[in-house]
Amino acid sequence: MNAELNRLAHGVLFPALGRPSVPNWVPSRIEAGLGGFVIFGRDTVDGPQFRQLAAQLHSLRDHVLLSIDEEGGDVSRIADLGGFSMPGNRALGELNDVELTRQAAYQIGLSLVEAGIDWDLAPAVDTAVNPMSPNGIRCFGSDRELVSRHTAAWVSGMQAAGVSACAKHYPGHGMSGTDAHLATPLVDVSREELLASYLDPFRAAIEAGVDSIMVSHDLVPQVDDVPATISKVLLTDILRGELGYDGVVITDALEMYGIADVAPLPEAAVRAIEAGADALCLGSWAFLDDVDVAAAALVEAVESGRLPLERLESANERLARLGSRAKADVAERDNELGSRLAEQVVVTHGDPRVRSDAVLIIRLEPTHSPAAGSSGWGVEQLLRDAGKVVESIGLSGQTYNGPGMARAGVGEFRSEYGADSQVILLVRGAHRFDWQEKLIGELQTQHPDMIVVDMGVPGVDYSGFAGWLQTFGSARVCAEAAAGRLLAP
Repeated sequence: MNAELNRLAHGVLFPALGRPSVPNWVPSRIEAGLGGFVIFGRDTVDGPQFRQLAAQLHSLRDHVLLSIDEEGGDVSRIADLGGFSMPGNRALGELNDVELTRQAAYQIGLSLVEAGIDWDLAPAVDTAVNPMSPNGIRCFGSDRELVSRHTAAWVSGMQAAGVSACAKHYPGHGMSGTDAHLATPLVDVSREELLASYLDPFRAAIEAGVDSIMVSHDLVPQVDDVPATISKVLLTDILRGELGYDGVVITDALEMYGIADVAPLPEAAVRAIEAGADALCLGSWAFLDDVDVAAAALVEAVESGRLPLERLESANERLARLGSRAKADVAERDNELGSRLAEQVVVTHGDPRVRSDAVLIIRLEPTHSPAAGSSGWGVEQLLRDAGKVVESIGLSGQTYNGPGMARAGVGEFRSEYGADSQVILLVRGAHRFDWQEKLIGELQTQHPDMIVVDMGVPGVDYSGFAGWLQTFGSARVCAEAAAGRLLAP
């Protein structure tokens, strides 16, 4: 095998790591030319562990790029490393102060510099025009002009810290209600509309000098008949040509069903590079076998004449630019900024104060997306830490007799602790789920003295309850702000 071709093929691949130490398979693939890694939550234990891991990976070869999805808010991989937490894009959009957005991104960037990360796969610059979007909490809002302004500020703040930013998910998920992890999102707009306004947040990112853009698995049928990931029209003709972008283009994870249902990994890898992508995010469960399969497919495509060698060369050249920004001084870290912003954005309606010693929390779980936060969201532990007796009932769309559990649970709880013992309804994007809206209506009729803590995208009117809090995200600092209002004297 041509050693240089093999190096170029490996250079565009970014698999997961999979464990909080250097796996056995990694050194040989780094030696072969592997571009780097996308870091996920299971790779992190604490700050010292992760900094050591990053240093070990960087020591294996010059220019091993470490990337991560650190958006703040509901998508945070390192929030618990060093006590850092920041509200996400929706909260920043609600505050609507571009200088605060720039500061938030700068502080996230400093936390990444300290951790040893070169490249942040953020911000999400989708415009959430569809209220059913699973990514709504990760978006600055539903107004394209607002999203564009905050996109530019976020990119500026992140890159000022010395970490490359990545505007995602081109051309924009916001019109679709489909999670690309599960299926291919449909974005039914014309080429004219894309260029006239739909792509404005990406224009703003480009004008701000963004180092990379992540292409999504969106299908734009009026423009091409394949997902954007493998669309030469969207990547080369429009993004490179019409928008004039010459930075790195990285794919969203190729393991996601949004592309995997269209093309298996070897084919998707070749077609994405053919279309104009420079880097292939393989996925959170993509390791040595996937690296070998993808590299072999790219080598074979060049050797057969299908893929021009120049396409791999230009991709590697663009990737060589990443990781070269001057790093800001991590002594500028302000771990309290996130708390201040969370306090500033939280909205209180009615009287949400908890007066009883015992509290029942009914948690309505949204459909889980691998990208959008963990099941640990909420205020239960914070209330326990404050001395409250806390019991909880967790309900999902698959819970057997969920409404019956809620009704019976409230009755049993109050028989145990007293009729004035308070019940908190904990929700996140309830308007996206018919079963949740129906249950909320029943609970409001039966127990209007309940308190609601809404940690998602606004969409349901809870004014029929005694009290109601909105945090616009489920980051730890957002939960702390909510708990502060619940426990207020």
